[in-house]
Amino acid sequence: MFDLVRETGAAPWRTAQEQVRDALEWSGDSCLAETKSGSYSGNQVLERVCAIRDELLRRGLQPQEFCAYAGTDDLAVMCAPLGIMLAGGAFLGLPNYHGVSEWVRFLRETGARFVLCEGYLVQRLQDAVAQVGLCVECIEVTPDGTLVAPSGSDSFDDYEPASVDEIVTVRFTTGASGLSQGVLFTHTTWCYDVLRIAFLFGCREAGRYLQLTPNTDVQGIAMCLAALVRREAVVVYQGKPSNEGIVCSIERDRITDLFLPSSQMIKLALSDASAMADLSSLKRFVYGGQKAAAADIRLAHEYLDCELVQMYGSTEAGILTWLSPEDHEREDDAVFDSAGRPIPIPGVQIEIRDPRTREVLPTGQVGHVTTCGCGVNDRSLGVDTPAEMMGSWRDTLDKGYFDEDGYLHICGVDRDVIMYRGFVMYASEIEDALTACSGVREAVAHAVSNDKDGEHVVVWCTSEEDACVDSAALSDALAVECGPWYRPEEIRIVRQIPCKREDGAYDKQALRTLVESGDFAMA
Repeated sequence: MFDLVRETGAAPWRTAQEQVRDALEWSGDSCLAETKSGSYSGNQVLERVCAIRDELLRRGLQPQEFCAYAGTDDLAVMCAPLGIMLAGGAFLGLPNYHGVSEWVRFLRETGARFVLCEGYLVQRLQDAVAQVGLCVECIEVTPDGTLVAPSGSDSFDDYEPASVDEIVTVRFTTGASGLSQGVLFTHTTWCYDVLRIAFLFGCREAGRYLQLTPNTDVQGIAMCLAALVRREAVVVYQGKPSNEGIVCSIERDRITDLFLPSSQMIKLALSDASAMADLSSLKRFVYGGQKAAAADIRLAHEYLDCELVQMYGSTEAGILTWLSPEDHEREDDAVFDSAGRPIPIPGVQIEIRDPRTREVLPTGQVGHVTTCGCGVNDRSLGVDTPAEMMGSWRDTLDKGYFDEDGYLHICGVDRDVIMYRGFVMYASEIEDALTACSGVREAVAHAVSNDKDGEHVVVWCTSEEDACVDSAALSDALAVECGPWYRPEEIRIVRQIPCKREDGAYDKQALRTLVESGDFAMA
């Protein structure tokens, strides 16, 4: 493989600061980034990034302190997180797809004192944080990343971390059945993530990467930095992506590489816009994040005259497997139905385990995909050890199996689980057992936080008309049917279960919030 890997045990081969500086210095006066506000050389981008570093240190940013940034997808939101890293802070993107109320929550949970943002956001952010009593200072930058009113002219060196376990960034994620959490990336996990993305794309002379993922998202910055690490210029897409707009950018900007979720990749490949365009510059198209039908992948590969790569992984576990360009050339439906084989970079192990016994399962047998190694994020904001960690191993909660050729097949997701004292319980089992009881019309089970045991079970039930249902009797029946550890902390018998979504399913995150906040009064 191209010279990106130099293994040093479990540690990354460089710090995040070294990674950023190397990524920005290679181009010199040649083009490094093209954005809405213009085209910029490596020296111009580095000058702006260092100015942000210096301003943050002048204002007292401490090592490991969270620092937020927000704005449009222009050069500023590329320079901001890189400057925060060089200053030794942990960057926190405030994505535009979240509302200001979520931004305020992120700022409160991280304790961030500074926000780098464009002028149109300053008053809006100041008003929002003032309403909740937060003390947050806005540092204004123009869309091209230039500081509006620097507080001084003194300069500083890049921060040198004392440990690869120091935090680089945080990403907030929300599962359908669990509390939203801030997943913490250390130098090890961050650098390894960027390395693996760089590996997926490969290196090519005069490469030009189309950045479609917002740079206020952790994954967007990782994709951007991975392009710079492999010596490619970054072209930032403007506006909301559409097939016509992406195809136009590929033609006009002579794009060689890009990433899209699987469904969008297939739609673009089969679109009229793609059929009528000159896509000869395109060398490699990486896709993933969603399950795609083998027939659709085969068609996309036929219509797109470039290499295809599929990736599988998660925020918490990093990128785990891939379907290589050679796998796509085989045009084998059994291969296309898989998530690929482990990426051939040392440092990560993947096993299929029984979620109850945690024993490793043989080839062909379905269990939970578990992983350990450099890419695993084993820390969350405010939580020493996430419930999915088993020693150094992380349970992805994805169900799957390895076939005889080493391809991983994903069969479903078991994210609706409850971890009680290390024992795995499925909400669906609780719900099925209770709805089988006489008089119970509907049952919804979910976890709630418990300082002592990690998680406990709460169940919401409705009864059939004129039926008399007793919560203690239901709890006893559940313990007999499923085992004593399944006995809920509370069974709430209500006339109507709240938090029902338009698709008919219940929002278990919202239900959990109701219970833990004490906002719901049963009637």
